[in-house]
Amino acid sequence: MAFSIRASWRENYKQWLAARIPAQNRSTLHRRNIYILPTANGMMYLFAAGLVFVAAINYAVSLAFGLAFLMVSVFILAILHTFNNLNQLILLGKFSPAVYCEEQAAFKVELSRLPAKKHEAIELSFEQGLVTHADLIDQDRVVVDVFVKADRRGEFRAPFLRITTYFPLGLCRAWSFVDLDMYCLVYPKPVVFSMNQFNTGSSGNDDSAIIKDGSEDYYGLREYVPGDSLRQVAWKNLARGQSMHVKQLVDYVDSKIWLDWDMFYGFSTEERLSRLCYCVLKLSKSNNAFGLKLPGVEIAPDTGPDHKIKLLRTLALFGG
Repeated sequence: MAFSIRASWRENYKQWLAARIPAQNRSTLHRRNIYILPTANGMMYLFAAGLVFVAAINYAVSLAFGLAFLMVSVFILAILHTFNNLNQLILLGKFSPAVYCEEQAAFKVELSRLPAKKHEAIELSFEQGLVTHADLIDQDRVVVDVFVKADRRGEFRAPFLRITTYFPLGLCRAWSFVDLDMYCLVYPKPVVFSMNQFNTGSSGNDDSAIIKDGSEDYYGLREYVPGDSLRQVAWKNLARGQSMHVKQLVDYVDSKIWLDWDMFYGFSTEERLSRLCYCVLKLSKSNNAFGLKLPGVEIAPDTGPDHKIKLLRTLALFGG
């Protein structure tokens, strides 16, 4: 029951954030989107200041009054400096590289400042993600990676980015949420399996592999061996006075490899995509041309890094 209430509250909170925070690639923090509250240390500090003030009243000690007022003044200054540490901070979403499912997606965020401003001890994080630290003191701009687990295949949209600071005294926590409209392509998670059952074709650059002693195409001549079929004897050559030769016929087999959806019959969609992803990674290390056949999609055999990325992208976006 408590878990369902917490999940419902979290979902409502996300909807409230989505309605309040527009998705835009560039965002500047200001007084309308920065929130600030005392930390646990700040509450203890105020409690201590209150005790000093009560003691000053009871014992009529002017020095204690001065100490209480000083503590409150320091706390008010801490509020202003903590807020000002985020105020006018500029954030820009950058290109984020593709990852495999269940890996940490690294969303690149550029932080920049106004000439007269400095920002120290900034923390950036996504919900349930790792915390990234940044400073803008000597540099005007810095690019950092903010990580979150990519838990599903396809176009993965970055959650709300949280920017937090406790600077300078840790008595207050100032934070803000932004939506930098960032996306990351997530490939299927590769599943390792034995590929011994697949024909890897010819290791050369030829488009075909030759199987001798076939029956389709002319390959050349060879010396007659007793037992050879007389229908394959090169009679014209023999009539010219040459030695007895036999026409050698061969069958040509295409050495290009096809990765087919039906190769993994009986598996679920994600399991098939994961195994096809492993095949792409494995075959891309060789010089063999290979293609991909999915329901409604066919990519001709090819080689090279661009072909590999094209296939991985097709797998990532399949069914999306």
